[in-house]
Amino acid sequence: MKTYHKHALCSLLLITMLSGCDSKEPEIPELICAQPDFTSTKSVADIRAVSAANPMKYLYEDVIEAFVVSTDESGNFFKTISLQTSLNERGDVEGFSVGVDASNTYIDYRVGNKVYVKMQNQFSDVYFGGLRIGSLYVNSFGEATVGRVSQNDIKKVLNASCTTISEEELVRKFSIEDVAIDANLNTLVELENVQFAELALGRQYYEELNDVGGASNWYLLDQTGNHLIFRTSSYAKFASNKIPNGSGSVRGVLTKYGTDYQLIARSEKDVNLTQGRRVAYFTEDFQTVEHNVTLKLAGWANIAQTGTKFWKGVIKSGNGCTEFNIASTKNVLNAAWLITPKIDMDTHQNETLTFRTAQHHLDVDSPLNSLEVLISTNFDGLNVTKATWIPLQVKLPNQATPWYQFVGSGAIDLSSYTGKINIAFKYNGSGKNLALDGTFQLDDIQIFGNK
Repeated sequence: MKTYHKHALCSLLLITMLSGCDSKEPEIPELICAQPDFTSTKSVADIRAVSAANPMKYLYEDVIEAFVVSTDESGNFFKTISLQTSLNERGDVEGFSVGVDASNTYIDYRVGNKVYVKMQNQFSDVYFGGLRIGSLYVNSFGEATVGRVSQNDIKKVLNASCTTISEEELVRKFSIEDVAIDANLNTLVELENVQFAELALGRQYYEELNDVGGASNWYLLDQTGNHLIFRTSSYAKFASNKIPNGSGSVRGVLTKYGTDYQLIARSEKDVNLTQGRRVAYFTEDFQTVEHNVTLKLAGWANIAQTGTKFWKGVIKSGNGCTEFNIASTKNVLNAAWLITPKIDMDTHQNETLTFRTAQHHLDVDSPLNSLEVLISTNFDGLNVTKATWIPLQVKLPNQATPWYQFVGSGAIDLSSYTGKINIAFKYNGSGKNLALDGTFQLDDIQIFGNK
């Protein structure tokens, strides 16, 4: 640990040794922090345990402590401070956010600074899985929520200490797959072996044409098909800078809106993509699809083996994908195939396949309502039953996966295949049995390989 000296809380101690003939220069004044420490009487976990979706007023004179992990210095955070506990003996970390009705809070609350939060008369709730602490706010509809602490009360509630630790003692490293859980919200994380999706390359961190609530969302992706939103405010100092095309690590605070996990960088320094980009030689992101229209892509086969329904295009929040939706069909059984064009396996080595899938309205995990992923070396482009299909072991969403939350497939090894192959995505379900009418979505199919 080291001592942190605050402008507003420090006093000057000037020690000078002066005499009529002493030629020594005066010593540099020493800054001494005079902010008192408090005794923590409750843990962040204790506060979360008594918090719920509706705001709860805390009545007792308890104090919790945590370390600042966000900063508004670069403009990507606005009137909110994220704090987290340090690692305990079990390796657990608790994070939360505090709304504040003030800007430039980085002057008094810097990354790594220990802060004591006085809980009495404050409100807390759990919002999209994350703990919030602040004042009560009632909107024009009479709905109560946790709002910002007033400017006059900020330093009464958030008491910055004289102690700060390095952010390296606070940050934890994850893959995209492992980071996307509520337990990591409002904590400082670093994603390893990631890069921006192709659609973001050559674009600015923030663009008006990609404005979602005052910020732009771009996807970070890893080597196993997982994606995570990287969000940049229009007010960020680096908003107009170009997104790098390399791979590496990205650091930031994990947040969530609805079911979407989002990474918020504190500054552009959090983006460290200095390694070579991993490039797919076969890719389909379905950005050209028409919403709710039968999918027609050059070279692809969209075949209804049983029933009359086909895979269709879907556009949600600007992102295109394809899905098989059983709605409006009354067939007892439905089997529909979506099959890639021929893919040449002799042009690269060490090939791996990745993609993303999501589900909604899936009631049970059953082979009667499922998605299968298969590979063939002898598909003629039309007759699915005459080809030999080998199942691939992949990660897929199940009934417990939140609706519309995409799951990465994992890196599927295709290096043993030569010649030309087809990858098939086969849907099985029922249009009459309501327990077997779940929908699967598919996106971002990629095959990577070395030349």
